[in-house]
Amino acid sequence: MEGQDNTAMRGHSAPIPPPPPSPAPWQARPAPPPYNPVTDLINMVKSILWSAGFISFLFVILMSFIVVMAMTPEIQQWITTPYPSAANPGTMVLPREGVFVITPWLIVLFTFEGMAFQAWHFLMLGILISAFVAAKHDMLRSWLSSKGKLIKSLTVPEKATSSLENVAKLYMASISFSILYFIFLAAINVEMNSPDFDSWSRPELIYGLFSASVFEELISRVLLIGIPLAIIGLMKNQKEPFKKLLGGGMDLTKLTFGLIMFSSVIFALAHVGSWDFWKVPQVLVTGMALGWAFVRYGLHASILVHFSINLSSSALKIWPDNLALEGILSVIILIWLVAGAYFLLHYAIELSMKLFPSLRPKSATAGAYVSPPPHWQNYPNQGMGQSAPRSEKPPFPPPPQPPPVPMQRPGGFVCPNCGNTNASYDSGKLTCLKCGTTHNRDAPVEKVEEKKMVEF
Repeated sequence: MEGQDNTAMRGHSAPIPPPPPSPAPWQARPAPPPYNPVTDLINMVKSILWSAGFISFLFVILMSFIVVMAMTPEIQQWITTPYPSAANPGTMVLPREGVFVITPWLIVLFTFEGMAFQAWHFLMLGILISAFVAAKHDMLRSWLSSKGKLIKSLTVPEKATSSLENVAKLYMASISFSILYFIFLAAINVEMNSPDFDSWSRPELIYGLFSASVFEELISRVLLIGIPLAIIGLMKNQKEPFKKLLGGGMDLTKLTFGLIMFSSVIFALAHVGSWDFWKVPQVLVTGMALGWAFVRYGLHASILVHFSINLSSSALKIWPDNLALEGILSVIILIWLVAGAYFLLHYAIELSMKLFPSLRPKSATAGAYVSPPPHWQNYPNQGMGQSAPRSEKPPFPPPPQPPPVPMQRPGGFVCPNCGNTNASYDSGKLTCLKCGTTHNRDAPVEKVEEKKMVEF
């Protein structure tokens, strides 16, 4: 009987449970950061300022180019028109241009006038146009590099990576610092000396501003940064060292930072002769922006930053009494001031982390190991589809099965012989449907013996 019971229990035993999960190198994903509305608001404001600032920058720089191009005939006429000499008013002389270097004092190498001056004017204009074309080509190539790049570049400043977009960032940062510096000087009652630009004729002023943005980059960035880098590259047998003459593609290292600071100091001190020493801090920061533009993005980028600084308000020289133009430029400069303050802070933080790597936040360490979720190797057959192959022999014995618990409800039938709870009733007698034992309905229910657990 016991053997039959064992056989019956084997036939009606529960399905073999799956084995415990095998250990696997699994790490739980970190929980996403909680929603922060302040962060979303800051990102939205930053996106609006960048979009408005960059679009207005493109508008102003295009207008400045139009002014320079439109003034070309007038500048050519000014170059060939004699005027009374300052030393001898009775003598008529032609405007002269000079080629010089800064040490930081200006050392004039030679001067020229007439047709040579006219050719020089066209040379400076050609270099300026080439710089703008190179920057525009780089921007369009960046925008077309991937789907959605244009929208990201116009809304997320960190995604704007072309040279022209970074020219706008450096320009706004320089303008913001200059305005804040002028506010500081006004607060301490300091008035900076400046050249008498009002005494200059319109073609002389426009030519002086745009040609300085080209020639000063040649003698300040190429001469003081590009040539030393090329010489060092030759000495170290670096690949294509002469490409460093025009800058671009380099990172901020101890060498490049030292040359940027050296050229910035020389560039700032060279302005003392026409201005005064209060001009040095402003030009020093501007020189650092120009140096970084040269090192990272190339000569064309530093020329455009310099050109934007010199010519951003050139339209007012052409239309001095246009109130609508003054109002538009005032709003644009206000946008540049706010957006530039963000970029100024961003560049200051990045520079500090480059110079002092210990200030850079450390990356988060890996958390403690978390046990993996259940992963069963053998799934039961789900009907449709191919089920996982079952092993012939389970790798681990099944856990012990508890004995069946008889029903203890009052008035319920429990067979004292086999523990079955199903019976048929006839003439006051209950017949177990499992073992066939007949019991009187009114007889007391006997205690059912617990079946011994059978282990496989």
